[in-house]
This record gives sequence, C-alpha cells and structure tokens, in this order.
Amino acid sequence: MEFYNLGLVPWFESQVIYHALAHLNREALILCSPATPYVCAGFHQDIPSEVDLKACKELGIPLFRREVGGGLVFLDARQVFFQIVLHRKNPDVPINRERFYRKLLEPVIQTLRDFNLAAELRSPCDLIINSKKISGNGAGQIGECYVLVGNILLDFNYEVMSSLIRVPSEGFRQEYLHQMQENLTTLQSEMGRAVSKEEVIERLKTNFTGAFSLTSTQLDNQVLEQIRKLTPMFKSNKWLMEAGRRLLYREIKVAENCYIREYQVSLDGTDLTCRLVLAGQRITKITLIDSNRLIPPLLLRQLEYSLLEKKMDFNTLNEACMEAHALNPFNAKNLALALSGKKVATTV
Repeated sequence: MEFYNLGLVPWFESQVIYHALAHLNREALILCSPATPYVCAGFHQDIPSEVDLKACKELGIPLFRREVGGGLVFLDARQVFFQIVLHRKNPDVPINRERFYRKLLEPVIQTLRDFNLAAELRSPCDLIINSKKISGNGAGQIGECYVLVGNILLDFNYEVMSSLIRVPSEGFRQEYLHQMQENLTTLQSEMGRAVSKEEVIERLKTNFTGAFSLTSTQLDNQVLEQIRKLTPMFKSNKWLMEAGRRLLYREIKVAENCYIREYQVSLDGTDLTCRLVLAGQRITKITLIDSNRLIPPLLLRQLEYSLLEKKMDFNTLNEACMEAHALNPFNAKNLALALSGKKVATTV
C-alpha cells in the first residue's frame, strides 16, 4: 500500500487527494492536516439545509462536499487526518460494516492508547475516550475502491463550529454548542498539554505499518493530473448545492450517542417548538416552547417531564402526552405522531 505522509497541505487538497487515488484504483494511506479551516459535508447531505452559507462567507471559510458519507464537520490545522483507500476486491477488506470499521480503525485506537488514553470504538465508527468522541469517521465507495476517512482532534473550536450550522432557532445553536462541549474531547484536553501533529503522525505511521505493508512515496504526475481533472467538479456550485437528504425536522449529529432535533408542530389552536436531545431513540433532554403562549408554562413543564427518557415510538409518546394532561387528546395524539415521524412536522 502506498503511504503519503504529507503534513500541512492546502485545504482543498486535503480532501481531493484521496478522491484522486480512489479514482485511479491506487490503494493508499494518507496522513495530513489542512493548512486553513473549511467545512466539509457528507455525500448525502443537503448543504443549504445544513450550513449557514452567509456565516461561512463572512468568515471566509470555504466548503467541500465529499464522495464519502458521514456528517458535517469543521476541519482545521489542529486535526490530523487519516485516509485509507482500498480496492473493493481486496480480500483483506471486511464486507461486514462493523468489522470493516473495527479493523481499519484499530491502528488509530492503538495510537490513542500509546498516549495512555483508554480509547475504544463506539459502534459503528466513533472513537471515544471516557465516553467522549475524539475521532469521527466516515466511509463510502469511490469508483472501485472503499474509502475510510477520519481525524484525531488535537484541539477544537466549538464556538466556530456552532456558528457555521444552519439552525431553526438560536436555542438550537446553543444546545448544539453545549452538547459538543459535553460529548467531544481533544488530545489537549485529555493530556493536559498541547500535543504536536508530529507526535500523533509518528504513532499512526507505526501502528498502520503493523496492519498494512506501507511503501512511502510522494504525489506523482498521475495523481496530480487526476487532481486537476477532479477539481472543476468539486469546486462547482452544481456539485456543492446538489440536493441531498432532507428531513421533516432539523437534526444534527454530535456523536453516535447524541443527536439534536427540533420540530415545529402545528396543533389545534397553537404552534409548538419541540427541541430534543436523543441518545439512540431515547429522549435525554426536551424543551417545549408554545409560540402563542396559550399553554400554561406549568403544563408545558409537566409535558416535558412526562416525555423525558421515553423511546421515540408513537404508542410510548402518545401515552406520555396523555398522562401529562397538558394537551387535549387530539393535540396529544398529533404531537406524538409528529415526534415519531408518522405525521409531517415542519421546520424552518
């Protein structure tokens, strides 16, 4: 397998290089960091729905949409990227999704453990330390190759990330910031000192060498020519703004065990904003806001309390809404239908 230890590279190249190698059917491991910040969206995401384009423009932060899955990420020089390209017919590539991530991420887990950190995999593809994510990963097929991309957070700017997402309300943005601070960690936070990219890269190189036969090399003319061919597409507005997956509510993933959702639910006589924090399909936090102030605050708090820790299925939610005695049976049923995805709930 070809091994590219590239260090700091221009932000655009930090993504397009592995695409070029995959399109050329060249198996490789790339280690690098972007010289300047940018926002990167997953292949299936809808950028206008996910990103505050005005904020990105004002801050001079560019956008990239990759051919690999996963969520929206803010990337900068305080992260080390590892990118693995393997031909889909390689007999050593597990077909099972869980085994695929476990095998390819084992060198990264060992790298974190080399710093005396109790790193582990939270299925399917988050690496965590003390229940907090330190490495987010995504995978997909590009041409005839499987590609896994991930990063290790040396440090992270939570405030900038929270400012770049498109939100239905400022309350959603503040909740997102809070949940990131609670569910993400960095090497600097865990070690109590700044950790250099060189330290991390050296350990990654050693551990990946134990898993793959690596041959160090540099970007050659074939790869550079493929980058040149791919650049117009990746920079085109058509590619960036191509319609992606849209939900009936606003949702953003913080970690495998933490999602934030916000619904705007029209009930008989009023409109209700419902902001949820979910672990799996269980409500761990809920905020209800009656835009018309027709439901007494005490009843809203009773409804929140009744829904807290409930699973996101209609029967459970409907029962909880009825037990709270905050809504009439018609509205209780409609709220349960909306939250469980069985009825259209609108979002901004």
